[in-house]
Amino acid sequence: MKRSAAYDRLERVSDELESARFALSVIVRDWHRHLASAIKRKGQLLSLGDLQRCLDNLEPTYIVRLFATFEGILRDYWAGAMRRKSEPTMTRLMDRVAARRRMDAATLANAHEIREFRNQIVHENVDVLVFDFGQCGKRLGNYLSWLPLEW
Repeated sequence: MKRSAAYDRLERVSDELESARFALSVIVRDWHRHLASAIKRKGQLLSLGDLQRCLDNLEPTYIVRLFATFEGILRDYWAGAMRRKSEPTMTRLMDRVAARRRMDAATLANAHEIREFRNQIVHENVDVLVFDFGQCGKRLGNYLSWLPLEW
């Protein structure tokens, strides 16, 4: 994989977030025009509240997707460049790759903060975002900048 392809993967997640945000915003804004074509579930139409909750939870949902993409990139590096067959925890994977690449401690710590934040989103139903999507992408992208141009 090339590092540029890794960045492209992260960028596609960002593009999807913006696309979903736009689409949901339009539907929520013009709800009454779309009501006739609303999807039925369990015999009932989706409500405006359902769509608003989806819009409200979009950013944390895509932060989880962003981190999953980052994890996939690191696991590709682990297996390909480092020729490892094991499946370490994400903490260990990040630490081992960082050590191999002689990454500075601040970059690693910043990426771990995003990993911990992702865990909070997944396990604790975070109501207030400590980091926004852009901050998460920047920190994870900085970590990836330490990888070689190609592996």
